[in-house]
Amino acid sequence: MKAYIYKVCAIATFVLTCSCESYLVNGNLDGLWQVQTIENKQTNEITDCKGDIYYSFQRNLIQLGYKYPNKPIGHVMHHYISSFENFGDSLFIEGFHYQYSDSTGPVNNISTLNKFGIYDSTTTFHIEELNKKSLILTSDKARITMRKY
Repeated sequence: MKAYIYKVCAIATFVLTCSCESYLVNGNLDGLWQVQTIENKQTNEITDCKGDIYYSFQRNLIQLGYKYPNKPIGHVMHHYISSFENFGDSLFIEGFHYQYSDSTGPVNNISTLNKFGIYDSTTTFHIEELNKKSLILTSDKARITMRKY
């Protein structure tokens, strides 16, 4: 009976492990990233984000989140969602939608995304560095340094 239970547990572990890996289609990129700094290449200004800005990648979706500094930890208020295409060392992002509570809609004023290092409605990022702990994205207008959260 013990052998049977061990076999069932081994098969269940194998199935769960394989099924959990299926959503990680972008390798180390998938997951939640906390933005540390954003460098505006046009003004040479470097912004320390103090842990208030997050990027999340999963499958072909990207979600940007902003936590107000005076709110409790874990209380993200604003979300912006878009799809992206991953071409090896480049990410192509176009057309964000704003999501707050029950309201959603397209982002018509791109300047609302400037705090995330996105200055154009269509942005291509080069993946300068990507490993299990850090991510650096660069575009022609920004350099964004992140850590895995």
